[in-house]
Amino acid sequence: MRNKIAVALACLVLLTVASLTVTAGNKTQFAFSPDGRTVWATNPSSHVTPSPLADAKLNIIAGNLSRYPFATYFSIWGNTIAQGGANFPFQTWVAVPFTPAADATLSKLAVSAGRQGSGTSGFELSLYSDAGGVPGTAIKTVHVSKLPIYGQCCDLAVANVSGTPVTGGTQYWVVVSTTQNDPDIYAWAFNSTDMRALPSASWCLGSQTYCGNNSGKWVPYNYVHLGFAVVAE
Repeated sequence: MRNKIAVALACLVLLTVASLTVTAGNKTQFAFSPDGRTVWATNPSSHVTPSPLADAKLNIIAGNLSRYPFATYFSIWGNTIAQGGANFPFQTWVAVPFTPAADATLSKLAVSAGRQGSGTSGFELSLYSDAGGVPGTAIKTVHVSKLPIYGQCCDLAVANVSGTPVTGGTQYWVVVSTTQNDPDIYAWAFNSTDMRALPSASWCLGSQTYCGNNSGKWVPYNYVHLGFAVVAE
């Protein structure tokens, strides 16, 4: 009996280790949680790139990015973004809400998201309306192909959304998603300024193994927010 228990435990450990070391692009750079939703950089870059939003004159109306040059966001830990298919077993997107204090016209959306490993495709960075506590309809979507490599500090993926109006007191969502033209695997890093569990939303499309009974729809959850900034004109 003891031998059987030992073998079973050994198999469980092997399965756990295997699920924790699913990799994308470079087998030594990234590891995933067992459900594939969370990713961390195992060999982060020592090079520091200044954040493109370091200018204090920018009118940032929402977000959580730090002004500290070596910790704009938590660069080595975040959420997986993937289209699914051959490179990843399910489609997964993430969204963060914000509510502007007053009416404004936006100029940029910025997120602490990048590409895992090699590749040349990008992802979709969008402003969405709210639909009962989850993203509703896309108001403005920009394909962003100039991406940092996930695991290095502190560049950002930035979308030009110039001329896009938002209404004060209304909730909106910053969404990172993919299309069939975005086959690489990406990750969106957590912020480094606020460790509270705050409302967010995730999208999953795939088998019950990965998405449970929520395949094909946005699902609200509470966790540490991903790094983002909303810049007004």
